[in-house]
Amino acid sequence: MCGEDFGLRVILKQEMRKEAKSLLAFPVLAALFTLSMFYRVTNAVMAPDLTREFNLDPQGLGLLGSAFFYVFAVLQIPMGILLDRVGPRRVICFFSLVGAAGALLFACAGSFSVALAGRALIGAGMASALMGALKVFATGYSPQRFSTLSGSLMSIGTLGNFLATTPLVYVNSLIGWRVTFVVCALITAMLALVSLFVINDTNASTEEHGRQAPSAQRPTSVLKTSHQVLASLSFWQIGAIAFFRYGTFVALQGIWFGPYLMFIKGFNAITTGNILMMLAFGMIMGSPVAGYLADRVFRATKPVALAGIGCYALCLVPLTGIMRIQSPVAYSVLFLLIGFASGFGMLAYSHIKELFPLTMSGTVIAGINFFVMVGGALFMQIIGVIISLASGARKDYPPEAYHLAFLVCFVGMTASLIFYGFSKQKYNRPETKLQSDEL
Repeated sequence: MCGEDFGLRVILKQEMRKEAKSLLAFPVLAALFTLSMFYRVTNAVMAPDLTREFNLDPQGLGLLGSAFFYVFAVLQIPMGILLDRVGPRRVICFFSLVGAAGALLFACAGSFSVALAGRALIGAGMASALMGALKVFATGYSPQRFSTLSGSLMSIGTLGNFLATTPLVYVNSLIGWRVTFVVCALITAMLALVSLFVINDTNASTEEHGRQAPSAQRPTSVLKTSHQVLASLSFWQIGAIAFFRYGTFVALQGIWFGPYLMFIKGFNAITTGNILMMLAFGMIMGSPVAGYLADRVFRATKPVALAGIGCYALCLVPLTGIMRIQSPVAYSVLFLLIGFASGFGMLAYSHIKELFPLTMSGTVIAGINFFVMVGGALFMQIIGVIISLASGARKDYPPEAYHLAFLVCFVGMTASLIFYGFSKQKYNRPETKLQSDEL
């Protein structure tokens, strides 16, 4: 009896430690993702400073912004494999430290090339933030909660977009963008070290009670997994909508809405920051609503995603020049709607996860995120090229050049929506939980 009591106490202590770690894991994952979202779009309000300090034209500014996304995108496929085989705990810690080093290098940059390298390292470091969190959710929670958890993470993470608007303008005016990035580097490093202790490695071969964990099933070979994913038409359809939705949104939010509002509409930096803030507020509201509708109301991911992203595409129409908008209030309302509808794009991760085995969850989610980040990288540059070419020899970049770029975004969104409309869908049913709700 004494031996049984001792064994029971050991098990209870293990469960209590696991529960305590799980309570801390979500805030740490959310904080890292918030930093990732912050780093992505800081160049919008810092554009005048960066342009002046490094003597940049629109194409150079676009390249500096897209460096984060190119490296981030390239790392997504190996990131998915690492998460499936090594586990999220060590992967998140290591790459977050890389991101901290990149932020420090960017802060100390004395030339454009060094700043570019710093942005690239930040992109490499933040490549694990979202994918690591989604891997934890996929293997540690009931499938019926994945969209809700993902939406909550997206909502909290969007605070990073908010911090990169008016708050960044204010802090930048007080201490400058270089000191700001030094502080960000220190915070990133601290969170990286904390993550090593609070995240449970969900790829452990067995759980404490001797039962094999779902994530410990024998993984498929890399070659077979890659063939299975790439041979799926739905993977490309979901990837296409993710590419255009996030690519257009982050390029506009991260760089081009800022210069448009300041140089074309004549708003000052504070007013521009306030308007851009509405994009973040919209995303904060849209992502959890999307997750709730998919998990609890319609119990289906695709139709909810299709409706929300369709609304996002329609919200781009007023920016193509067919409507004359001058009021900052009108822009604030429009940007709030754009952010809210764009928040439904997070359902792409839920949709792809439903179509593949759990042991491939990290790989397929990272595969979709590859399209997401490539979209961000390419559209930041594409819009810059369109604006430059449409302006001709002019250096003041007329409104028509921006309107043409926004029209290209709308056309791309419409085409991807049609393609996505023919993808497979899997309805979420209230099945018996197959996994523990603990991390």
